Amino acid sequence: MHPKHGDIPQTDGRRIQIAWAKIDMPAMPFNQMMTFPCSLHLVTTADGVRLAYRPVREIEAIYKERYCWESQSLEPGKNLLTDISGELFDIAVELEPGTARQFGFNIRNIPIICNWEKKQLSCLDCTASLNTIDGTIRIRILVDRTSIEIFGNDGIVYMPIGTILPHNNRSLSIFTAGGYVSIRHLEVRTLNSIWP
Repeated sequence: MHPKHGDIPQTDGRRIQIAWAKIDMPAMPFNQMMTFPCSLHLVTTADGVRLAYRPVREIEAIYKERYCWESQSLEPGKNLLTDISGELFDIAVELEPGTARQFGFNIRNIPIICNWEKKQLSCLDCTASLNTIDGTIRIRILVDRTSIEIFGNDGIVYMPIGTILPHNNRSLSIFTAGGYVSIRHLEVRTLNSIWP
């Protein structure tokens, strides 16, 4: 007999993690939160076997509006996301670095930066190594009211960051510095609240 692992049906077979995280919550009687549920996968990389984190597919149930771009060259000063604003997002991008030194997003005044020279992904005080795979990089970003969770290259890199996003800023931008990047696919979904 196998020990029971949560309440995932055996026919589903996923291992799902919801992490418990600390965050400063001014004027609140709590300082903790739960992250987005992620399915856990063992993947083989150039550096060996790694654990990858991927948001569960059930997030699609709270999708609201969809914006999508294919095969775009992003130059410095160009922002494909000018007309999008909101509070909650699911953002996915696949791109080739091109000639740019940096590429990133500015989400409600919080920057997420990929530095090609350092091969590094950063947001606030968090950094992680991020390399191209077959010449491309894939990034997915989930934005909640008190967190930004970043998934690099299908979850090989996972950066959950607890932060209070500015209530008066719902802007979204994408940027590049020092040259262009070739965007293969960019998709932005705004999200509904899980609370009815």
